[in-house]
Amino acid sequence: MVVILIAATVLSAGICVYHLIYAKRILLTPLLNAHISLQSKQMLRCLFHCLSVFFVTSTFAFFACALKIIPGMYAFSLLLFIGMNYGVFAIWQRYIAILSPPNSGNIIIIKALVFLLTAIFAVLGPLISMT
Repeated sequence: MVVILIAATVLSAGICVYHLIYAKRILLTPLLNAHISLQSKQMLRCLFHCLSVFFVTSTFAFFACALKIIPGMYAFSLLLFIGMNYGVFAIWQRYIAILSPPNSGNIIIIKALVFLLTAIFAVLGPLISMT
């Protein structure tokens, strides 16, 4: 279980770095510079930072579960919940890649794959430890 959760931690940390550095510059800044209402801009900023908090806390949760700081019973449900969230992110990224122009969907497919691998590792961790 520990090796799988360390892999999930590394992938989740990569997602955090990507989200906090690249996505903030490439995605959030142009949206905030667009001609939309101030309320919409505040909502976009709020959603971005809520997602940032989720990525950071899930990275720490993966790490804590890998080190067995969190008891097994609580880690089981926590990891399944986080894994399902990453699975939903993977589905949405794949959907966005399908709707994107042909030349711009490659990075989105890679992001979907990273989300999917993180979800699989998060769900496999507690399921393997049960057997």
